[in-house]
Amino acid sequence: MLIPTKMKRLLLAISCALLASTAMVAQEYSVEAGKWSISVDQTTGKATIACDGVKLVTDNEAEWGLQNDRTTFSSLSDIKVSHKEIQDELGTGIQLEVSGTTSGKTPTVVVTHFYCLYSDRDYITTNVVLQGSDELAINYIAPIRTSTKAEILDKDNINYQLYVPFDNDEWVRYSTSKFGNTHSRTYELGALFNNTSRRALVTGSIEHDTWKTGVDVTTQSPNVVTSLCVFNGAADNGTRDKGEPHGAVKARRVHSSKIMLGYFADWRRGLETYADLCATIHPRLPFKGTKPFGWNSWGVIQTKINRTQAVEVSQYYADSLQSKGWHSEDGVVYIGLDSYWDNFAYRDHSAFVRKCKENGQKAGIYWTPFVDWSNDPNRTLPDGTKHSEAWLRDSNGNPWVRTGATAFDPTHPGTLSRIKNQFEQFIKWGYEFVKLDFMIHGILEGQHYDTNVHTGVQAYNQGMQYIIDLIGDTMFINLSIAPLFPAHYAHSRRIACDAYASLDNSEYTLNSTAYGWWLDHCYTYNDADNVVMKDQSLSVNRVRFTSSYITGIVILGDELTSDGDAGAKERVAQLGANNEMVQMAHQTKAFYPVDAADAYAAPNLFMYTVADTTYLAALNYTTQRYRFNVDFDRLGLTTGEEYVVRELWTGDEIIASETYEAIVPRADAAVYKIYPKPANHSVNALRYDDTRCYYDALVEEVRTKGTCDVIESYVYNTNGVCVATVKGAHDSVSVRELPSGVYLYRAVDAKGNNVKCKFVK
Repeated sequence: MLIPTKMKRLLLAISCALLASTAMVAQEYSVEAGKWSISVDQTTGKATIACDGVKLVTDNEAEWGLQNDRTTFSSLSDIKVSHKEIQDELGTGIQLEVSGTTSGKTPTVVVTHFYCLYSDRDYITTNVVLQGSDELAINYIAPIRTSTKAEILDKDNINYQLYVPFDNDEWVRYSTSKFGNTHSRTYELGALFNNTSRRALVTGSIEHDTWKTGVDVTTQSPNVVTSLCVFNGAADNGTRDKGEPHGAVKARRVHSSKIMLGYFADWRRGLETYADLCATIHPRLPFKGTKPFGWNSWGVIQTKINRTQAVEVSQYYADSLQSKGWHSEDGVVYIGLDSYWDNFAYRDHSAFVRKCKENGQKAGIYWTPFVDWSNDPNRTLPDGTKHSEAWLRDSNGNPWVRTGATAFDPTHPGTLSRIKNQFEQFIKWGYEFVKLDFMIHGILEGQHYDTNVHTGVQAYNQGMQYIIDLIGDTMFINLSIAPLFPAHYAHSRRIACDAYASLDNSEYTLNSTAYGWWLDHCYTYNDADNVVMKDQSLSVNRVRFTSSYITGIVILGDELTSDGDAGAKERVAQLGANNEMVQMAHQTKAFYPVDAADAYAAPNLFMYTVADTTYLAALNYTTQRYRFNVDFDRLGLTTGEEYVVRELWTGDEIIASETYEAIVPRADAAVYKIYPKPANHSVNALRYDDTRCYYDALVEEVRTKGTCDVIESYVYNTNGVCVATVKGAHDSVSVRELPSGVYLYRAVDAKGNNVKCKFVK
């Protein structure tokens, strides 16, 4: 049979197309597990990672090297792809292996890129292993690296990148930046999320034994990720290394950290999942007690601390707070000495510890294990070593000086002898709580005594493990200025840098709580720093107290002695006597934000759920009344169901069954306990927008509640004489100076309306 020439050409074209299609398919190696799928180009080794059909990372290609001498995976030869079923501590699924070999370079390196897909998880993990024919020197590995665009979040809403700092020094803040802006490098992990739908991509290192990890992202508005790089080897101003390169790991086998890449319906659950994975790899330091309540001398007394003051504070707590229920759930209060505890005579320490025990308390102390404040090269350490011999030095041989103090090398025997000597003394005196400060000095890159230690993270791990081995479970360990990770050497860590009494200090602290609350999945607790009352109004004090209750451990800091500020002591007793707030703090850990805020600000709303009860904290950082919606959907409440909404600072209650508007007074805080209304629960409910006034005997103030703005207030005695007047926008009137008796209060709002109440003082 003769075939026309045109037909021959058509059949030939179809045949070629089929062959090309077959070849194209043959180049792709794909695996699936649950919602996850990965396909690998077998020619280049580049991978495309998808979740629920959404391509999160396309053309992912590992990169590694020393300084700027780097190699990419697609340059390798003999690329092979395979997979196998796995079951490990993170789940059950499939491990995909992509390997290749360098050519034309010495030593020869076999590179294997691992991807682990879990059938019932919202994340995968990936890591890279380099196996050399001879010793390698590597200070950079990027398991995730792509410059291929991806649309991963909603188009019509606000998408953010979250900046996570490496540590909490120099009053650094977390921040959010909208897609399309320039994003700062973030450390250890990064999150890209939508602030309306809450959908998010979260990625970061879940191992913290060797590397400092950076996450670099570029984006286009509204929802395009144009590049993503998650890499080991970050050393820059953000890690406090300031020009010192990341240490090079020298071995025939070098491996990256294991990196998590997750896609979550809620960015908040994504960050918690990341933290849980970190704690799976490096379990939290065990603690048998409950959330600490206590005091620390660095709040107000600071450098002037002495035994007399410390004993007076201990007695104040026993008499004025512990007796009223202000203590940890197991009945303990920690009384802590900070820096300048060496103002005490040697014998005073044991006496102070005994006094604390008599008062049902535990004594705390302070130290900086990796810092030489003397900067004296000729001083000697307990083993006879000179300080200069134990100093950490940079790559040029210069001593590492930071914040005016020289860093000790955590691996040097002289440093370890100093640590051993000091902790043995603390334990002998009987201290059961230690605050460790300026920990950043121990994780700086540099030259280490132990030649098997190549990076700052390795050195920090070695030094911290030495401390843990020394003290066992005899002390609660609280880190102050410290990196986020590694986290498994302490029970708690300060969430931000120094904070004291002012409103902006509370807002600064809550910026870190808002985006770092999840760290108490890695540590047992977070720490909001010293809660100070002095020189601030009662409402600002309430914000500061609230900021600590919703963050973690609760450590007060006023001078609670006979010479201390009388107003501060009174307000500590007043606010500390609110047992409902104390019970809430016992039951909860760190609250998380309802929504993110823009840029460097702290959100106003935080929440936490225990069983069927939701706690909602509303913070007002301004001098204007803060109006917000108690949004049932946003809080996970059921519209139509009746809830009791009880404000814990005032005791006010309403019944609500749908979203409504609430108001927080100027520079103040409110904490709502929201739970399903019991059948027999009766509340004299008021409309949400009713304006009313009442007398708060605890703080001796007349307060106005509601949606109107009060601009004038008058207080009259029974003879009709005006005894107090306040003009200008306000929410409360102090009647502390008035004698006991019966009074009439009248408020006038901006519309000329009057509201009155009668009260007895």
